Amino acid sequence: MYRIITRDVARGEEVTRRVRLERDTLWLSSADIAALLVGIAVHVVLTQTFTDGDYGRWVLLLDLFYVTATIVDLGLPTLIGRDGERLGSGTHDLVHRCLQIQIRFALPIIAISAILGWLWVGESTTWLVASLILALSACVQILTYAHRAALRALGESRQEALVRFVDRGATAIGILLAAWQFGAHPIALALATFFGPLGAMVIAIRLGERRLSSADDGIELETSMAKGKQLIDLGLPFLLAAVALVANVRIEKLMLGVFSTTDSVEIFQIAWLAFIAGYAPILSVRAVMLSWLGEVRQDANKMWHRAKRAAVMIGVASVPGFFIGGWIGVESLVRVFPNYSDEATVVFTWLLIAWVLALFASVPLTLVQVSERPLRYAALLWSGIIADFIACGILIPDSNNPAEQAAFAAIIGAAVVLIASMIEAKRLFIQRLCDRS
Repeated sequence: MYRIITRDVARGEEVTRRVRLERDTLWLSSADIAALLVGIAVHVVLTQTFTDGDYGRWVLLLDLFYVTATIVDLGLPTLIGRDGERLGSGTHDLVHRCLQIQIRFALPIIAISAILGWLWVGESTTWLVASLILALSACVQILTYAHRAALRALGESRQEALVRFVDRGATAIGILLAAWQFGAHPIALALATFFGPLGAMVIAIRLGERRLSSADDGIELETSMAKGKQLIDLGLPFLLAAVALVANVRIEKLMLGVFSTTDSVEIFQIAWLAFIAGYAPILSVRAVMLSWLGEVRQDANKMWHRAKRAAVMIGVASVPGFFIGGWIGVESLVRVFPNYSDEATVVFTWLLIAWVLALFASVPLTLVQVSERPLRYAALLWSGIIADFIACGILIPDSNNPAEQAAFAAIIGAAVVLIASMIEAKRLFIQRLCDRS
C-alpha cells in the first residue's frame, strides 16, 4: 500500500505518517473546540459592546460573507483532501494550480459581497467600509484551505489544527484590543477580524510548502495534470457541497434576518454558539473520513469496513455528546450570556436534536462524497437546505418565538439529509456489489 514518508529534518530520519481517523479527528476536533471557546469569549465582548441591534447586524454580515466567500473555494481543497495522500509529491503542484484559480475568483467576490452586505444592513459609509474588510477577511480564510487540505491529506492534521487555532486566536486578540480601544466601531472591529485569517494564511503556506516539498512520489490521478476549466469542472460538485455546508449552519439566521428582527437573530446566534461548539467536531470527522475513505475508494470491501468502523465510533460518541454536551451548553449559556439565556437555552435544546441527526449522517454522506458521482453528495446537502428554507418560510413569519421556530426548521433540514444520505449510501453499496458480480 502506498505510504507517505516525511523527513525529520532535525534528526535526518524518515518517518512514515499516514492519515488515521481517530488521531486526526482528535487533533482537528481539539483545535476546533479550543478555537470555539475563544470565539465564544469574543462574542461575549461583542454582545456587551454593540447596542441597538448592531450585534445582530454584525452576525448577519459575517454569515452572509461566509456563504458568498465559499464560492472562492470552488471545491478545489476537497479534491486535494481526497487525492492528496495518493498523489504524494504531486499534491504540491495541485495546490499551486488550485490557488491560481481561486485568487482570480476572489477579487470580484469581495467587491460584490461587500456591496450586498452594506445594502442589507448598512445605512452608513462606516458599515460599507466594514463590509468590505469583512468580505476580504472571509475570502482570505478560504484561500488557506488548499494548504490546510494538503496538510490533512499528508497525515499532518496536527499542523492543520495549529492553523485553525491561529485563525481564531489572532482574531480574538484583535477583537478584544479593538473593543477596548475603540468600542463598538465597525471598522476597527472588522480590521481586528482580518488579523486571524491573515496570520492563518501565512502559517498555512509556510507549513504546507515545507510538508509538500518533502512528500514522497505518488501515483497519477485525474487531478495530476488538470488545469483551469478541467479543475473547476472536477471541483464543481464539491463547490456546491462546500456552499451547502456553510449555508447549512447559517440559513436559519439569514432567514431570521429576512422574516424577523435583528433581536431574533441575536437570540438564535447565542444558542448557535453552543450548538456549533458541538458541530465543529462533526465537520472534523467528515474532513478526516474524506481522506481516510478516499484512500481506499477503489476497494469496496475496505471502504465499507472503514465506514462501519467510523459508524461505531460515532455511535459511541453520540451518547456523551448529547447528554454531557447538552448540559455543558445550557450551563454555559446561563453563566456567559445571562441576558439572553432564558430564550437561548430553549433554542439550544432543540438544536441538540439537529446535532444528533447531523452526526449520524456523517458516514453515509462521506461515502457518497468519495463515490464516482460526488454531485449526489452536494444534492443531498442542498435537499436539507431547501427543506430548512421552506420550513423557515412557513414557521418564522408572524411567530411569537421566531428563534425557536428557526430551530425546528433546522431539525427538519437535518432529518431530510440523514434519511436521504442513508438511502443513497445503501443504493451505492448495492450497485457496487452488482458491478462486481
